[in-house]
Amino acid sequence: MDKSQLEDLAAFIREQRSSESNFEKIYAKLEEVNNDEDPEFKSAISDIKEKGVPTYQKAKEASGTAWPEFEKFVSEFEKTVTEAIKKAA
Repeated sequence: MDKSQLEDLAAFIREQRSSESNFEKIYAKLEEVNNDEDPEFKSAISDIKEKGVPTYQKAKEASGTAWPEFEKFVSEFEKTVTEAIKKAA
């Protein structure tokens, strides 16, 4: 992804992070970028998908809400995108 696309993705994450009900939208974006050409970025995205997503889903199933897990998932995704933006500069 180029810097502009990464900045758009970061803005999307910031806009959607305020509500746990946006999990599916954010997850769909995660899936979209999971095939990125940058191996380091792709690896970080895969880690989020393999660790953060199941952690959130398991907590959500157990209690019906999982704000801390959602926030951690979104924060990791945003951090990964922010780091990629810095490298693209």
